[in-house]
Amino acid sequence: MAAATNGASRRRNSIAGHSVAHQAVDLDGLVGDSPFSYCRGKLLSAPPQTGIVVPCRDLCDRAIFDEVIGRYAQKFPGSDRRAIVSMWTLYYFSMLTIAPSVHMFVHRIGLPLEIDRLSLVCNEHTGEPEAFVMSERPEATTDPAAELHWLMRGHVEPVIAAIAANAAVAPKLLWNNVAAYLSWILKEIAHRHEPGLVEGGMALMEEATWPCGGRNPMFGMIRIARQQCGLEFARRKVCCLRYNLPGVGGCGEACPLPDGRH
Repeated sequence: MAAATNGASRRRNSIAGHSVAHQAVDLDGLVGDSPFSYCRGKLLSAPPQTGIVVPCRDLCDRAIFDEVIGRYAQKFPGSDRRAIVSMWTLYYFSMLTIAPSVHMFVHRIGLPLEIDRLSLVCNEHTGEPEAFVMSERPEATTDPAAELHWLMRGHVEPVIAAIAANAAVAPKLLWNNVAAYLSWILKEIAHRHEPGLVEGGMALMEEATWPCGGRNPMFGMIRIARQQCGLEFARRKVCCLRYNLPGVGGCGEACPLPDGRH
């Protein structure tokens, strides 16, 4: 973890030549109406007027997590709780990987995303994750791959360990949920800009060990398959179980199980 900590600490208080040491960074303004406009409203500097705000660390408490999931489970009465939990984490991890990756790799901004520095905003009626609230200001970074590594170690790793223990969901399923969104957004950035921009991020997914020397739980989670026509596509290693929920479509060819491709 020391390697990630050192990398994340190598931030510089300037963005595009302008000091940000004593001013807020307008993250939504940076994405604007660009192809990444869907990132707006996902990373907040203050709690919104509506919704339930839960410190992310508190999600490691079984009682609190069960309360949030219980609210979300009302959408799927009688359904497999593992599928419900997995579906909820798809929202959670999409927000935790997509917008942050855009800001890290495109805008060269480091974000305070450790589990103790972030709070989750849930819909007060459905419990569905809607945004994150940061307790500290973003800073410039010269090493976005180190920022991403620290996000994995400082937030994703502990929250997955807790959810897996508290909800009887396999950690590899949850890591595959993370990998699916992270792989997608890094490829989107490469397509919209240039592949070299996200080389360090792709390495964090495609190498068997992380820079800190630990095993990479996302390694091999996204596989490249080929259709009969020759078209390549990404396929998960572990099914997210969403096809077990009424009214929720499957993942198509991305699902490793035939039942989940409908």
